[in-house]
Amino acid sequence: MSNDVASDGVAAAQLAGLRYASDEQPGLRRRRKGRGFTYVDRDGLPIRDAGELRRIRRLAIPPAWTDVWISPSPLGHIQATGRDARGRKQYRYHERWREVRDEAKYGRLGDFAKALPRVRARVDADLAQAGIPRERVLATAIRILEETFMRVGN
Repeated sequence: MSNDVASDGVAAAQLAGLRYASDEQPGLRRRRKGRGFTYVDRDGLPIRDAGELRRIRRLAIPPAWTDVWISPSPLGHIQATGRDARGRKQYRYHERWREVRDEAKYGRLGDFAKALPRVRARVDADLAQAGIPRERVLATAIRILEETFMRVGN
């Protein structure tokens, strides 16, 4: 993780009134016990505190997840991680973290919607250019994204 991303995460966690957390830090673990699970602390001792067990259960960690890590703090921005059935790392975030990140993610959507007609007009103009200049190639990529409803992602 780059320092910029970590710094942004730390700042966002603080803004949300939370602590930046990482599953690379010691935390709680989930272990299979019969048909259910038991939860252990950093020292491997079973967690018996009813409030802590309630917090863990409210995270609704899927039973299929393996290698489950749970934040020892109820204020950790990441509350739990684990591996799904296909081995992909999955996350459970603190509710307040999701609110702050969603605001950052969607807060400027109105500005984007206002700019969209100008973007579309520019794409039309760039596609009308002769030859294969850089602008026309970029406009083609944008048009493909829009027409096929593809999304940028990993």
